[in-house]
Amino acid sequence: MKKNIVALCFVLFAALCASFYFITDFLIKQKSDELINLTIEKTRSAVNISVLNINKSIESSDDIALLSNIDNLAKYDSINSCFILDRDNKVIIHNNTNDWNQVRKSEQYDRAINYDGQLVQTTPDKDHLLFSKPIAKDYTLFCIISIEKASETVKIWRIKYYAAAAATAFVITFVVYLFAKLFILIPFNRTKRRLENANGENIKNEKYDEISDLFLSERKKFEDKISSLEEENKNLALIIKYFLLRGKETCAAAIALNGANNIICAYDKTEKILKKDFSVGDNIIEALLNPDLLKIISKAAETPNGEIAADYGEIEIKAFSVSDGEKISGTILTAATQLSG
Repeated sequence: MKKNIVALCFVLFAALCASFYFITDFLIKQKSDELINLTIEKTRSAVNISVLNINKSIESSDDIALLSNIDNLAKYDSINSCFILDRDNKVIIHNNTNDWNQVRKSEQYDRAINYDGQLVQTTPDKDHLLFSKPIAKDYTLFCIISIEKASETVKIWRIKYYAAAAATAFVITFVVYLFAKLFILIPFNRTKRRLENANGENIKNEKYDEISDLFLSERKKFEDKISSLEEENKNLALIIKYFLLRGKETCAAAIALNGANNIICAYDKTEKILKKDFSVGDNIIEALLNPDLLKIISKAAETPNGEIAADYGEIEIKAFSVSDGEKISGTILTAATQLSG
């Protein structure tokens, strides 16, 4: 019996490790996406602040001021280099003067030059991203974003997650072993000794029935607990579904985001907030028609567990970020159409 319990605990430990591996891998991916999105948003803010001065320098043909603005932007923590291309993919200015007048030919640059808006693209180097934004005189501003710091931070979190998962699996297995020894092994050995000293087959059968009843009783407790957890998950899903159905009666639009600002569920009856081809799982940056709405999401994240409201034309947007005190668990946005007059 003791060998069986040890074998069972070993199988349990292996199963827990496998389960925690997938959970940890998911959490690490979420953390990586969160850090990368934060780096992109910081870069976007820096570019939006600098682009006004850059446009003024271009319009007034002030090359010195333009170079100064490009150099200042390139000194930002997350930006490795900064340059401007014309419609022919020619570098008209670069923070590194050795790269002036070069021609940048690739699908990423062609896509960015022909795209009417801010764009973030991957590069052959996995530690860098290409950020672009149209500026004055039909030029395009480019920034090479470094995500090396985010990658290093993710490595540290990976070690923390794996260590916590391994420790948790060990503790659970040890507790199960103690309970198995206390409630199964010890009663089993006691009953076995009694059976060995007893005379008659009926006594043996009764004691074996006692052991069988003990196993059945413990199994029933576990089955009841599993059923209870399944019922709680089912009720939670119904509550979320009920909330969304109720929301469609009172809100013109509603968006639920997770901690990485990916869409969990959403609808938009106004057709002015979300793109028609958005999908569950998309990042909100890719799904929004009006990038200005990111401001209210940022404000909500800065004031967790408090409602933020803002008007965008005839639509009133409200945002509420849920936090456990350390990080943002998710954000809910609702929209209502304001009555004119």
